[in-house]
Amino acid sequence: MFKSILSEEISSFLEMRSFGMSPRTVDDDRYTLIHFDAYLDEIAWNSKALTEEVLSVWIASLSGKSKTIKEKIGTVRAFVKYLNSYGNDSFLPDSRRVKTDYLPYIFNDEELQSIFKSVDNIILTHHPYSNADLMMPMLIRILYGCGTRLTETLSLQRKDIDFEAATLILRKTKFSKERLIPMHVSLRDILEKYCLAMEIMDDPEAHLFPGKSKDGIYTRRQAASWFQEILKKAGVSTNETGVPWDGPCLHCFRSLFVIKAISQLEYAGHPIDVNDLLLPSYLGHDSILDTDKYMRFTGVNIPEAMYAFESFTEGLIPDVEVPDEEE
Repeated sequence: MFKSILSEEISSFLEMRSFGMSPRTVDDDRYTLIHFDAYLDEIAWNSKALTEEVLSVWIASLSGKSKTIKEKIGTVRAFVKYLNSYGNDSFLPDSRRVKTDYLPYIFNDEELQSIFKSVDNIILTHHPYSNADLMMPMLIRILYGCGTRLTETLSLQRKDIDFEAATLILRKTKFSKERLIPMHVSLRDILEKYCLAMEIMDDPEAHLFPGKSKDGIYTRRQAASWFQEILKKAGVSTNETGVPWDGPCLHCFRSLFVIKAISQLEYAGHPIDVNDLLLPSYLGHDSILDTDKYMRFTGVNIPEAMYAFESFTEGLIPDVEVPDEEE
């Protein structure tokens, strides 16, 4: 698989990573190092130590989203540290900061009605899971009603639902921080009927969204693929030329939740200030600055929500005076 002078070291590094990292992380590392190895082989690199120049040229050749580039550089940084631990004095490149280039699409009320109507009536033909017609409507309602991330929602089990308290426990989260979140009683009632229909009410270990993956759950890719079909049936555009975003997706419900939550708080006479961190905590964010990115959106303009959030964050970020360019 590897052909460069560092082929043995790369293979040993990946073997070591397999003992402490998830299979998905190791697969991503392997993919990155296959291309890095091909680069070293192409330039006929003949040293066990990697110089700043050879690494800088490879980094400059990377393309794609800033997050993807950061992850690839992170893999090579880890490999360089591995080399250095065995005496191969190699240059350690700086890690790359991720730019926020994601702009969610915000569904308007008419689009939401069309989406719910479509998902409630869709027939998923040739689908490997007999209960998919039930799972997709429930999945979208949780994402919309709770603002949860797609992965942590797909990981829910029956034991994570407290029907009496109308709460969900999110265990498999982005930063491995369990959190308890309330849900509206109307969503609780729908979820109770769903568990009865799925015949999992008395099975605490049962997954809410079962699948045939290694984890036994419905995968993100499968859910995203079917959501695109639902959007088409709902008459919602799945692409818009010239706009720097990936189009409407399931993750957009999280941004919509933030906007509606802030609007409702303001409407109910609950002005938000810097001491009120309920929303970031609910979303699983470390600070309000993490929540800020969910207010960057395209699609429907919601001035009330923008005004509320701007009032919320006023004074958090200092103004920066930009000096005039020298002529």
